[in-house]
Amino acid sequence: MPTSQSQDLSMPSSSKRNIMRRKPPRGTITRYGDRIVEVLGKARGQRVMIRSIHPDGSERLTAVKLTNLQLLERQLF
Repeated sequence: MPTSQSQDLSMPSSSKRNIMRRKPPRGTITRYGDRIVEVLGKARGQRVMIRSIHPDGSERLTAVKLTNLQLLERQLF
């Protein structure tokens, strides 16, 4: 009978995902999903305004939840 090994398939803990805990200063560059974005300022509640460039080349301003922003790694590219 094979030994059972537990595999951790759950989502990474918040400490591993580098989630923003506080509102970053204006102009901060962060990651939102697969995009690199610039924080423009605070929006309502736990949201911030971001500026991003989409694949079609258009610039968009969006209000997103602070918990969905992630700190950038030490190396951008």
